[in-house]
Amino acid sequence: MSPIFRKNRGWLVLFSLPAVLLFLVVMIVPLFQSVYYSFFEWNGLSTVAFRGWDNYTRMFTAREFETSAVNSLMYAMVLVIYQVGMSLFLASILTQARIRGKQLFRNLYFVPVLLSISVVAQLWKWVYNPEYGLINRVAELLGSPWRQNWLNRPMSSLLAVAFVECWKGTGYIMLIIYAGFRNVPDVYMEAAAIDGASPWQRFWHISMPLAAPTVRMTAIMCLTNGFRAFDTTYLMTKGGPGFYTYNMTIMMYNAMITRHDYGYGSAIAVLIVVVCVGIMLLLNHLTRRFDEIYQ
Repeated sequence: MSPIFRKNRGWLVLFSLPAVLLFLVVMIVPLFQSVYYSFFEWNGLSTVAFRGWDNYTRMFTAREFETSAVNSLMYAMVLVIYQVGMSLFLASILTQARIRGKQLFRNLYFVPVLLSISVVAQLWKWVYNPEYGLINRVAELLGSPWRQNWLNRPMSSLLAVAFVECWKGTGYIMLIIYAGFRNVPDVYMEAAAIDGASPWQRFWHISMPLAAPTVRMTAIMCLTNGFRAFDTTYLMTKGGPGFYTYNMTIMMYNAMITRHDYGYGSAIAVLIVVVCVGIMLLLNHLTRRFDEIYQ
């Protein structure tokens, strides 16, 4: 224990206590309540009836479960590939290239993050509209007969909604990765430049390994956000048409809010938490060597 902590232990505990209590009330207590109610049949008002593993059996055998799980996985993978890839590209440009107005570019990338999700959903629904949407109108102005009903096709609807999520959140992921790149000591980059390393070599052999824990954290964020995604999909398609964009969170929402089946919805919520925690632990295990080598 450090001398500073021993000297100010009482004050540190006092000031951290509100945050700890808030975390317990907002996160831990609801989590254990969800686990508890997932073993019961409960509509939120009447007496709880114990059902054991019936809610989980019902969930895994539901006809929409496979589609929901696959859509959630695809959604999460699109977020990781696009957001982490694009954020790496933008952050590397901002850290290595001599560009005037870097602060302006960073602010512009972050603007979509500040927008309300309802505004973003309505904006992109207009862009995707098959009759007067921006994309189809641009194709028409260019003289192309190509048209696309983006939110009404099996594959394009899921990708279209996922792209909206990517567009809105990339600026936030980019700033996190940019901060990781900025933490790389300048002496390493200067020494590599003196030895004749190209910008690409400095990025791949110095910036990336030293910022690997940050990149890993953003990948975990994107994957878990993909499995927890709800608002963008619900506002744009409500999981439809059919089951084209139906995912685990909408399945949970319909169980709890539409049918008032809180026990069944809690079982779905528990599964989502287990999947997100499992992803975090797996990625941490697979990338542990970066912490050991570069810490």
